[in-house]
Amino acid sequence: MEIASFRRITPGILASARLAMANDIPETSKAEVAIILKKAAPILGIDGSTYHIMDILIGLSRADDWKGANRPIVAISNAKLAEYTCRSERQVTRCIRRLVEAGIVAYRDSPTGRRFVYRGKDGDISKGYGLDFTPARVRINELKALVNEFQARLNSEQEARRAVTRLSRAIVDACEAYPEHAVRWSEELERVKGLGLDLEEEAKALEEVHIGIVAEVTDEYVQHDMSAEGDMRVTPNINTTPQNSFESKEKRPRSDEREISHSAYDRYAVDASTEKKSELIRLEAHASTGRNRTGSVDEIQSSVLASVSVGLLRAACPQACEMAGKEFRSWPELAAAAPVMRVMIGLSEAGWVDGAGRVGRYAAAAILATVLEKSARLPDQISSPGGYFRAMIDRAVEGQLHLEKSLFGLADGAFKRGAGGAQ
Repeated sequence: MEIASFRRITPGILASARLAMANDIPETSKAEVAIILKKAAPILGIDGSTYHIMDILIGLSRADDWKGANRPIVAISNAKLAEYTCRSERQVTRCIRRLVEAGIVAYRDSPTGRRFVYRGKDGDISKGYGLDFTPARVRINELKALVNEFQARLNSEQEARRAVTRLSRAIVDACEAYPEHAVRWSEELERVKGLGLDLEEEAKALEEVHIGIVAEVTDEYVQHDMSAEGDMRVTPNINTTPQNSFESKEKRPRSDEREISHSAYDRYAVDASTEKKSELIRLEAHASTGRNRTGSVDEIQSSVLASVSVGLLRAACPQACEMAGKEFRSWPELAAAAPVMRVMIGLSEAGWVDGAGRVGRYAAAAILATVLEKSARLPDQISSPGGYFRAMIDRAVEGQLHLEKSLFGLADGAFKRGAGGAQ
């Protein structure tokens, strides 16, 4: 009897099949594994349509199938998945293969290749063929460690990026304050920038340059001050009690003003009430993005967030907070989570940059969190989260977006689910 080949086998497919055969399965829940898988998606190379299909498959599984010795098997045809995602069956097949080779799903084929599940009277699966998420359960601790490392790396890169910007600005300010050294210091700055270092190495190199500049200027001042010691006819170089506050303000380095301004806006963003939110968003937009942003973008951002507070967003999007690994306690923290959230809805970097450029960074981040929350709760109703995000951006530009209504609805749903779980 000749048996036809069903599919081309790869080492990744065999590895997932071996994981699915494991008997020692950690105790987990559907919600826990779902959150970890979504956080680990960028690490595993799962994005776009593959991420969307994974989200649908997890949503179709039953919570009880993820407990104890049960196996979470999902039986849905490629044709139905193609209909849900508005993709071709061939593309769906490729996406499922990527999930299997990523080590989170295993093929559990019936003799005919058809997927189906039979359940007993108690609801447990008595016979099931389809896509088995047991590998994800077996790897849960490994995936948690990968997610923690990934988050730590993202935080480190973000801190290094801030340090590069801060130190570069401080060096430029020093060049303006001491024009006699400007050429040499500028050349040193450009030299470091041209070395092609990674962010952390570049931050360290710039810090060394900045320390050298500060030491050089300080040494010059100390020598000059000592040479004038005992000469009562020489006026001291530094007046510690300025006669004129405006004069003091003019002579203060610009980097100090920016740091004071930035910290003030961060504090106001946390403490401000909803009634003052529109004005604060406009101020934060100027502080964080400079003067390049046009007035129309500021107006759109203020309009979108006029009735939206960070507290409302946090209450409405608990799953988005968990998946992004942030608490959304300020607008800068929300915007900092955008790179992770955009990957989770399959949105390209160009799509995010375009959206932020049209409606403002904070408004775009709020829309992004809303889309992520909706797609996490209702994966079968949002066929393309990335397209949904772009549509909301278009509505915001047209003045037709009422984000607060969506957020109040999500917050109400979260409250009802919490109340139901408490009972």
